[in-house]
Amino acid sequence: MAKVKLHRCSWTFVKLDGHPCHKVQKALDEQGVDYEVVKHGFGHKRPRVRDLSGQEKLPVLELQNGEVYREESAQMAARVRAGGLGSP
Repeated sequence: MAKVKLHRCSWTFVKLDGHPCHKVQKALDEQGVDYEVVKHGFGHKRPRVRDLSGQEKLPVLELQNGEVYREESAQMAARVRAGGLGSP
């Protein structure tokens, strides 16, 4: 079965709770979600993100059912913690 893909910035060493990408990655880790990290650059140099989600902000989740999910990171983390990513 395909994993969830977490599209995030390339600064994976940033482990601050206020960092949007880390906030969602931490929620995925806490919930034991099997995911793959896909790193992207900064600013307006994210054509893959734009093609995928129609915008350039990170993080973005590609779910197992094909859904592309993007909200503010606090809402994304809350959905992950609530088990709202579908079946594992």
